[in-house]
Amino acid sequence: MGPFASAATVAACVTVDPGPNFVVADESFDADFFFCRVEPEFLVRRRCGPGDPALGDVAGGCHFNASAVSGMALTNHPPVDCGGGDHPLNRSALGVGSPAQGNLQSATLVMSRDVQTAPIYVRPTGANHPRAIFPKNDPVLDLLRQWAAR
Repeated sequence: MGPFASAATVAACVTVDPGPNFVVADESFDADFFFCRVEPEFLVRRRCGPGDPALGDVAGGCHFNASAVSGMALTNHPPVDCGGGDHPLNRSALGVGSPAQGNLQSATLVMSRDVQTAPIYVRPTGANHPRAIFPKNDPVLDLLRQWAAR
């Protein structure tokens, strides 16, 4: 077999077996931006955790109740103090296992660099969600776009 035969064989291959230890790489997004901007301005202000009874949400039926949601379970916790900036002033409440860290992990699982396809964007705009939380052109969604770019 000549040197070009093996190159032709490789070029003709249309699938790749990822092997038994295939792992999808974890995507990581800027944690500080999440704690200081996304969580307070997006998740808290839009009441993703407790819901909004004035808009028809059932008490205990939103993201603070892990058994009521199919994704992005959240934990209620005191706000992270960022002093009005984009970085937490005190990281003592942000360690592994903390409620803030858990919320970051839950939100990251439904986030994507392609915000238009991310469940954290798609679902609250009315697709496969109990109700539309905001329209697709709401300025709050710019936060997700900024977070995706970080």
